[in-house]
Amino acid sequence: MTHPKKFRTSTYLGTVDVGQGFSLLYNGFTSRLDLLPTDLAAQLVNGRGWRDFSFLSAEEEQHLLNRGHLTGWTVRDELEAFKKLAEKTHQSNEALHHRVKGRRAIAFILTYQCNLSCTYCYQDDLRKNENLPAMDEAFVDDFFGRYIKHLLPWGRIKNAHFLLFGGEPFLPGNRSALERILRYALNYGASVSAASNAVLLPKMLDLIGPEKGKINNVQVTLDGDQLFHDQTRIPPSGAPTFEAIIHSLRTLIKVKARAVIRIHLHPNRLQSTRELVRYLDQEGLLGHDSVHVYFAPTTFFDGPEGPPSYFENLSDLFQDVSLKQNNPPSPFAGGFARIMDPLAMRNRLRLRYCAAGTGLLHVVDARGDLYDCYEEAGHKARRIGKLEGGRVKYFQLKETYTKRHILNIPECLKCSIALYCGGGCLSQARLKKGSIFKPFCHLNNEFVGQTLKAYYLLRQAGQVGGEGMGG
Repeated sequence: MTHPKKFRTSTYLGTVDVGQGFSLLYNGFTSRLDLLPTDLAAQLVNGRGWRDFSFLSAEEEQHLLNRGHLTGWTVRDELEAFKKLAEKTHQSNEALHHRVKGRRAIAFILTYQCNLSCTYCYQDDLRKNENLPAMDEAFVDDFFGRYIKHLLPWGRIKNAHFLLFGGEPFLPGNRSALERILRYALNYGASVSAASNAVLLPKMLDLIGPEKGKINNVQVTLDGDQLFHDQTRIPPSGAPTFEAIIHSLRTLIKVKARAVIRIHLHPNRLQSTRELVRYLDQEGLLGHDSVHVYFAPTTFFDGPEGPPSYFENLSDLFQDVSLKQNNPPSPFAGGFARIMDPLAMRNRLRLRYCAAGTGLLHVVDARGDLYDCYEEAGHKARRIGKLEGGRVKYFQLKETYTKRHILNIPECLKCSIALYCGGGCLSQARLKKGSIFKPFCHLNNEFVGQTLKAYYLLRQAGQVGGEGMGG
């Protein structure tokens, strides 16, 4: 078949407006970034297929071809080439995961009980199950005595990371198990972090700090300004929690632990988020050396669509936070930390959204059940294995999860951010789409674009280094 024009815009080309009449072109296949006038960028991305590019000079056309933004491949040929890159990346990533020195993590679900009753909690049904025990000292001793050697290959416990989860890990009844885990962490030199609502954190303050054998990092969630937060993250009594959590954040800073503030984004509640950001800024928490803030859409955002005004305002807020803390408030920030260096960008391509399926993380609860995902924990049908008789018994689901990557998600193979996003959360894909082999986009496209924009603006402000654009 002959075509009237020999070039077309790449399937994997995206763009984000960075202001002052310019936009970043980013190519999810070639990992190339270019700064173009916004009107020219729009002309490129708003038409797919064989086109007339006579509005470009010969030099511009050749440059865009060299970068992969324009291509002479058919859609099918480009897709096949993209698959080959994904396959090569997958092989490289899997080899890296199995290196002797690869870091492993163990997440301990100390209990499924919680002192709060948040309106959207994914563990709501588990709190009602009286047959779910809490972790105790005997379980911790048995775990470290008989099982950890099976979960951390070659016994490399010293390179491990322990995560403390719930429910709420800082419930008073968990203290003895916490102390025992920390004792093992000290013996092995492992680092420790926790995810907590932080209401009860001051009662565990002696267990937190920068020293070995203590909890060095605590993630805390806020839902918005005080008024909205106190309507959603509440105990069964309905009592407010915002001020108690802010007090705990200040306490973490005093004991020189690191605090990560996860700000939930709710549909139609951006003004509340803006008020929270303003408050954190005024209180000296935003931009503090010991605090990192990031945004996380709630699962009420089901898909990439939304009111344009929401995303315009979110972009402004996202970039404001990025400049103030010198880091994008994005779950993708870590993979893009050297985004201005295209080679580094390529090295951080990923085919999975998280550690599920890699063997780098095991989630264990007090029944000795193993899971690949925090959100799957407590549901026996979602177990990948079981600790039993001094051995680890794995189930078929473990092997199924190893296959959950973009090469097995057809929709992802045609997406410009597939190698940055990894297909989205597998648990939510199962719940919302009916299969883990479906994508769960969850505003990921918006977040990738805003993260790229943030690193560009930070570099322009002289706050981050990196190689020049067009490298």
